[in-house]
Amino acid sequence: MKPLKATQLRFVRAEATNTRLMGVVGVIVYWQDEAEREIAQIFHLDYEVYGIDGFYHVTGQALKELEALILSVTGGLGGSFVPIDFREMVYLLKTAFSVDPNSIEAHVDFDVISEMFLAWQEDLSILEILSLMEKINPKIKTDIQAINYMIMRLVGGDVMSTMTLWDDLTQLETSIFFDKPYTLIKNTCHLLEEEPEGKLTDEISIRIRNDKMYRAEALIDFEHKYKLVIFNLKVNTLTHKIASVAHVEDLMISSIEAAFNLNKPEYMIVTQLKDAFFERRFADNNPEMMKQEYAQGQLYIEFNTDNAHVMENPYFLNGDIYAMYFFSHAGQFLIASLTKENLERIDQFLVKNETYSESLQFICELKTDDPILFDYINSSDQTIFDFLAH
Repeated sequence: MKPLKATQLRFVRAEATNTRLMGVVGVIVYWQDEAEREIAQIFHLDYEVYGIDGFYHVTGQALKELEALILSVTGGLGGSFVPIDFREMVYLLKTAFSVDPNSIEAHVDFDVISEMFLAWQEDLSILEILSLMEKINPKIKTDIQAINYMIMRLVGGDVMSTMTLWDDLTQLETSIFFDKPYTLIKNTCHLLEEEPEGKLTDEISIRIRNDKMYRAEALIDFEHKYKLVIFNLKVNTLTHKIASVAHVEDLMISSIEAAFNLNKPEYMIVTQLKDAFFERRFADNNPEMMKQEYAQGQLYIEFNTDNAHVMENPYFLNGDIYAMYFFSHAGQFLIASLTKENLERIDQFLVKNETYSESLQFICELKTDDPILFDYINSSDQTIFDFLAH
């Protein structure tokens, strides 16, 4: 496809998800071409590893189809869209591109805009970047939320996104950030006493500022091993912003210890499919779900509509998952959640919509001490009961 010249497209508007503190942002850009046809471009941006890891160029697509495509790309991010201007859009795309300049080669349609994209210049001032971050970061409501986001970005080696988390930007210390991105699996916060060894004037200052000291124990996936990283963080409890961060120590732990740290019960509904077309309708009706193919069947992951799980203590990486739906090749349909209330709501929905009577044969409900769905999916067992029989 012949690349478009910058003069052939007129920028109309753009919007981005307010999820920058999660390390990912969805961007939608609307243009008009010389024939005044509307063109939409949808981007999925990863600021830790993958760069521009999703791109779709849509011309003359029906509104319903466009909305479904937007949901499929950005529906799992857990945020809402906010308007951004052209220069802010360029900044977001260019900074994601710098994470992995080769990422655009994976997108067949990107050559449509490659010439104009490479011609764009990133020219926001520090104050303008801060204003943009305020716009595309969620409002921080609690100390725990601020700490979890900060630890997440420290582990991800993502400095710029933390600008809105600092009580005083002059205290931002880049040496505490990891030099390469890792995955935060769990973070646990503990409120500590104020530092008794501080001078009287320091203690008075602490009380006036309403600062509190927290200890954060971050479990990370570290180079195919597990590491527990300890930080001390001081938080201004009036603003819920970080006053200081200190790296205390690192502890390598075994996979058994890591698994023990991650123990959570899993709740599951087991059914048998009666309708051969049920999965097709399910996929069409839920474009926002992430679909993953396994040897045993298809997994659909439904994410929460917001990132409220970041306010939880402890924070879990998989806390953004609302439920998982697995269609096995053996004809079983499994619904699983780490939250009992979520599964109860899904069950009520299936009853209300007569899904059980028309498409599914209910078999049983299960509760396990540890999550087992992924272990079953990755096993060679045909049904969940074959897996549990071991």
